[in-house]
Amino acid sequence: MYRTTLAAIACAASLVPGSAFGTDKDLSSGTISLYVENDLFAGTDRYYTSGVKIGWSSVDLEKFSDTPYASPILPIINLLPFINEKDYQKNLLFTFGQNIYTPDNTESKELIEGDRPYAGWLYLGFGVAWKNADVRNTLVLNIGVVGSWSYAQQSQRFIHDLRGFDHPRGWDNQLHNELGVTAVYSREWRWPKHDRRVGLDWELLPHAGAAVGNVYTYANVGAEARLGFNLPDDFGTAAIDSAATTSTPVEGNQAAKRARFDFGLYLFARADGRVVARNIFLDGNTFGNSPSVDRKWLVADLSAGAAINYGNTKFAYALVYRSEEFEGQGEGQVFGTVSVNFTF
Repeated sequence: MYRTTLAAIACAASLVPGSAFGTDKDLSSGTISLYVENDLFAGTDRYYTSGVKIGWSSVDLEKFSDTPYASPILPIINLLPFINEKDYQKNLLFTFGQNIYTPDNTESKELIEGDRPYAGWLYLGFGVAWKNADVRNTLVLNIGVVGSWSYAQQSQRFIHDLRGFDHPRGWDNQLHNELGVTAVYSREWRWPKHDRRVGLDWELLPHAGAAVGNVYTYANVGAEARLGFNLPDDFGTAAIDSAATTSTPVEGNQAAKRARFDFGLYLFARADGRVVARNIFLDGNTFGNSPSVDRKWLVADLSAGAAINYGNTKFAYALVYRSEEFEGQGEGQVFGTVSVNFTF
């Protein structure tokens, strides 16, 4: 893809506890997910212009203490309510990603008042999921850096060089370096219950959640509807967000019966609405003076796409419309998102 993607893969691979070729089940199994988002899919180059995220989910665990890699956070996990109930399957999660934001006018070297600031976000995510056939809970802590330490300028320069585009000229006006921390909780449901995932069928997947931190603070609610052939046994196809990790499919005793052949195909439409109290990429740095714009409180994402699942792999593509995020933006934004999930 490009250098950011390769760097994300290399870094995330170093975070995965061991090699995929190990003999221990915790090392040799799990789900790898790769997300790539870019507004080039829609023929633009502005606002939320690029996102790359790679994630790893452990195999399903009866309890988090079954894997030694949960040891550093096990005391915290054990304090959380409901998470250790026996009826839930459990997953340990790791993610690594980078987001890039630019104004509409990228030709000016000067700060453009009223236009979105230049900003980058480079982060690691550590989290847990607990789920059954009907519901999945995800709790993720994202820790990273905003500002030049995110290497957003260098990543964008590289991809523009590959495509023969001019470099955006205003990166000297980007947000200042700042440590970013955000805790995100998400809950997803599946309805109706499918004892068999064979043939043509449909499914509705509502979701709700909240994030708290100096990077993002918001509450959100939404749903995904999908219709297709041999639907996968997972919880939908979200774009990159603070809680998106891997597909964490339902497995084991709670899995629905599958078709004799492994191919599936479906169409989906997804809506998400957020009440936003904090977005550092619009509000500016937490401390000190920095570029900023007047953030809108209500933001919506509407997306539609298609997915193919074959065996232990799922590929999905969607176009996402995001409503105006700040005063003076004038119109919403469209970008494309590609995701690949591979269980090994």
